Amino acid sequence: MFGVFLAQKLANKPFTIVGDGKQTRDFTFVKDAVRAFLAAAESNVQGEVFNVSSGNTYSINQIIDLLGRQKVVYIPKRPGEPDCTWGDISKIKRALRWQPEVSLEQGVKIMLDNIDYWKKAPVWTSETIEKATRNWFKYLCKKN
Repeated sequence: MFGVFLAQKLANKPFTIVGDGKQTRDFTFVKDAVRAFLAAAESNVQGEVFNVSSGNTYSINQIIDLLGRQKVVYIPKRPGEPDCTWGDISKIKRALRWQPEVSLEQGVKIMLDNIDYWKKAPVWTSETIEKATRNWFKYLCKKN
């Protein structure tokens, strides 16, 4: 999602939001994810499964505000797409003493400071998203 939005921002195109933007996600900055893998690799813990996330949820509309609101185009929600994803990080905090360090605001600032990495990224529009997800809708809307 961030790659799509950053490319749209660079191209001065509208942000395309699937759904109403009120759906929430638990975003994890890559540096925190790497630190979690490193903590697991350096520990004696074996055979365990951990959630690696920020432990917070943020709406897509909040993300747009952090990126610097510009024109937004809302497209239909995809069938089966959850309204909220949220990782419980209590287990990894206990077992590995890991916790996220980069806030969403800090992470977005880092991405905006490095936005030029997205200059060659494809710029999605509502039309290209519709075309790319046509099969998704076809199969998920199918009644058995």
